[in-house]
Amino acid sequence: MTKDTAGPVQIAQELPEEVLRAARSDARGIPLVGRAAEMHALRQAGNKDPSSGRIFEGHVNGVQLIARCGTDEQRERLERDISDGHIFAVWNTQDADGLRLEPVVDSTFVLRGAKTWASGAGTITRALVTSALPNGSLQMCVVPMDRVQVTIDRSAWLPMGMERSDSFRVVFDGVELTLDDFIGKPGDYEAQPWFAGGALRFIGVHVGILERLECEALAYLIDRNRHGDSLQQMRAAQIRVAIRTSRLWLDAGIESWMQFDADPSQVNADNVMEVVDMARVVIEHYALDVSELVVRSVGARGLIEPLPFGRLIRDLQMYLRQPAPDAALLRVGAAAFAAAARACNPSIASPTGTSG
Repeated sequence: MTKDTAGPVQIAQELPEEVLRAARSDARGIPLVGRAAEMHALRQAGNKDPSSGRIFEGHVNGVQLIARCGTDEQRERLERDISDGHIFAVWNTQDADGLRLEPVVDSTFVLRGAKTWASGAGTITRALVTSALPNGSLQMCVVPMDRVQVTIDRSAWLPMGMERSDSFRVVFDGVELTLDDFIGKPGDYEAQPWFAGGALRFIGVHVGILERLECEALAYLIDRNRHGDSLQQMRAAQIRVAIRTSRLWLDAGIESWMQFDADPSQVNADNVMEVVDMARVVIEHYALDVSELVVRSVGARGLIEPLPFGRLIRDLQMYLRQPAPDAALLRVGAAAFAAAARACNPSIASPTGTSG
């Protein structure tokens, strides 16, 4: 494996063991520590460092996908890997040269192509990748990154923020896998409500970053004896309301998942996806508001390194863009019209002047 020399995020050292343990789940993908404790761990990770939070969120996602979709033998291997300190990631994003599986002999396949935005490249040791089979269907595979040769291309990773997430391009040409490395069936990666509802993980990290911003900004103002200023108190109030509201939406997402865990009906699955989409829309809005309020509060002097505000805000705004936030808003709008069609009995004047 190509070794990283640029000082990647060493998540196993940066995050406490109790946080890493929160990734474990049962065969249904339900966190063993419970939904609320899982979200607390994700907030902790984001609060500590946005890039570490990003990598931890991918670790949780990968562990839960294998636990939910893998065989008993694969789950046992997963437990051994976690105990041995391996960090997982889920790499799905790709360009035109996307990853594909080519059959060789018997149950052996070779990977061709690349993944982009591969967070933790050079650091993580177990990559759960999606790859196209010859029939075009999408298959999850686990690649033991510490035992294969890949090419890590760092040249295009010049982001506005989240630099330390090391989200490089990884070329897998020639990596051999067997059926034993396949996780679940083709199409399992996008199964609902886990695919859309899983966004609650990364918005939990977003909220952890917001809580860090609030703590740092208020401490900065207190240290400079500016906490008695009425404008600063107004901004502090707006920040506090925004973060409290974001926490309430996280709680709503947790509750929707717990309802689905207790009764995995289609109604509850649809509710998970809608509540998580709404939480994402709201938290994105408040995250942008809090970023602006913090900048106004600390002023230009507060945006000079080594103070943390510039980096935290750049990281947060970069993280908010990925993946596809506008798609969540469109789904909320479509769900609103669907709910109105089912439930509303309007009395609106028709073009002919009669009620309809």
